[in-house]
Amino acid sequence: MLVVRRCLIPYAPVEVVVAGLQLRWRGVWQRPNHVLSRIAREVPVIVLEEPLRDQRGGDAIAVYDGVTVVTPHRVATPADAVDARALATLRSLAGERRPLVWLYTPMMLALADAFPAAPLVYDKMDELAKFANADPRITPREDVLLERAGVVFSGGRSLHAGVRQRTQNAHCYPSGVDVEHFAGARTAEPHPALRPHRGKPVFGYVGVIDERIDLRLVAALADAYPDATLAMVGPLAKIPSASLPRRANIAYLGKREYAELPALLAGFDVALMPFALNEHTQNISPTKTLEYLAAGLPVVSTAVPDVVADHADVVHVARDHDEFVDLVARAQLPDETRARRAAAKTRAATWDAIAAAMRRDLEAAGIRYAASPRRSSSAALP
Repeated sequence: MLVVRRCLIPYAPVEVVVAGLQLRWRGVWQRPNHVLSRIAREVPVIVLEEPLRDQRGGDAIAVYDGVTVVTPHRVATPADAVDARALATLRSLAGERRPLVWLYTPMMLALADAFPAAPLVYDKMDELAKFANADPRITPREDVLLERAGVVFSGGRSLHAGVRQRTQNAHCYPSGVDVEHFAGARTAEPHPALRPHRGKPVFGYVGVIDERIDLRLVAALADAYPDATLAMVGPLAKIPSASLPRRANIAYLGKREYAELPALLAGFDVALMPFALNEHTQNISPTKTLEYLAAGLPVVSTAVPDVVADHADVVHVARDHDEFVDLVARAQLPDETRARRAAAKTRAATWDAIAAAMRRDLEAAGIRYAASPRRSSSAALP
């Protein structure tokens, strides 16, 4: 059902953004980090992460570059992602400042209830209901969230096709890129983790290793190029380590910090996106596409719909395993035309430009950041 809204009466200027996300702020650097860290340049941002189960208890509070991150620690797994203790912490941090609630997951819908007078934004970056072991409450809560949100952003074409059928004020912003950061790969020395593999081709992947990765393809690629190294950089999530293919020429390098990525990419000859083609990937818009391109690397991907729609002119797209293996060889050949297109594409899709466009959409909906000089988020700490 399409939700149609009347013209909104402008809200009072926003003095703090209260955001809820399903990711760890200090995990793999993704869309929420890029967007919210840029908002934090203009107005304080408080982020609530999903709770961690451990014996510590309480709420850990840390500040990263102006973003205050609240991580609930609970002895027992709470029934919901937002409990009374976390809400009390958020209210204390927000104080009397006028909030904007910004959600990345429907499981944080309680934040909108906690700040009922605040404008509500939903930035949909994934089809969370289709992830492995997804909470069955995601879909009904998302229905409510889409009905209540004043502004909805979607992180790719495929996601947007579904969102725009369900709400009126929706805007599509596929993944962006920090060009300056990743262009550092063009001149950086390769990361020390890749030193054992010098003198041989390195085909690399950077990102979470989970149910979206085609592990049979990873094994096939390693077998097809026994004299090359297949570098898999990123944390393992939601799949057992026993399921990973083990070969002498596959190097699992684990989670790395965002600052390390240019040096890692500097050691790659070809960048990989070996995604399985299934319900887990039909709506993804991989952030790594433009990051690889900004690093000056040739990219080979499976036929993820958004990659085909947005980047087929600069990415080598394979329809099956055999073609993927062949394209890895072809991608190592110089292609100046493709490189020029890639450079132009990355310059046009920066996170700075996306954050600015989002702000214009908010203003059109009557949501503005306060014009007064912002306080440091750390000043809000109790």
